[in-house]
Amino acid sequence: MKLKGQTAIVTGGGRGIGRAICLALAREGADIIIAARNGKEIRETARMVERIGSGSRVLALKTDVRNEEEVRNLVSRTIQAFGRLDILINNAGAAHRKYLVETSTEEYDEIMDTNVKGIFFCTKYALPHLLKRGDGRIINIAALEGKHGSPKLSMYCASKFAVIGLTESLAYEVGGGLQVYAVCPAGVDTRLYHSMYSDKPALKPEDVARKVLTLCLPEATLPSGSSVEVYRPPVRVV
Repeated sequence: MKLKGQTAIVTGGGRGIGRAICLALAREGADIIIAARNGKEIRETARMVERIGSGSRVLALKTDVRNEEEVRNLVSRTIQAFGRLDILINNAGAAHRKYLVETSTEEYDEIMDTNVKGIFFCTKYALPHLLKRGDGRIINIAALEGKHGSPKLSMYCASKFAVIGLTESLAYEVGGGLQVYAVCPAGVDTRLYHSMYSDKPALKPEDVARKVLTLCLPEATLPSGSSVEVYRPPVRVV
């Protein structure tokens, strides 16, 4: 198990992509801190991690990434419980599919505060501990809409463009061993996607989780600051 002894915070870990990432990292032996606003969902993810049987320790912490004090507590509790932090997965996200002129100020705030300010808070408080390790990972879940504009998703696109810019800038700031990446999936079969679209996309949360896992492993070779696109499930040869 290549992540044995490492500790990972996963925001938005109660369901969808975040849950799949928690399970993928746990299968490689990482200790997992699951953060999200829904206590019931993060407790269920914690039980799923425990059932893997890899020996991973797990902690579920109800956290709103838009709240600075709650994020500060998330990181503090992580260090108290596990003594270290090696991996930060900024996955929590929000979206509304509306034309810009129909988007309310409240919807704008929800998108930008979750998708951008949440990453700012989590990274700000996690960074000192990650830098101590010297070879940690920060992985921000962006989207293909962070590279290409899309109608009725102007605010969501703006937030994901910001995530990619933040990723590239932070990679320059930290340099050295700490690697910073953005993962940019196409549509993923999640509750958030189905709140906006009626079709069924090809990607599953597990497809994104596999890509995240490869970036967390010691042999990852992509330059820090890279944005990695995920278009479709890999073809499995039998």
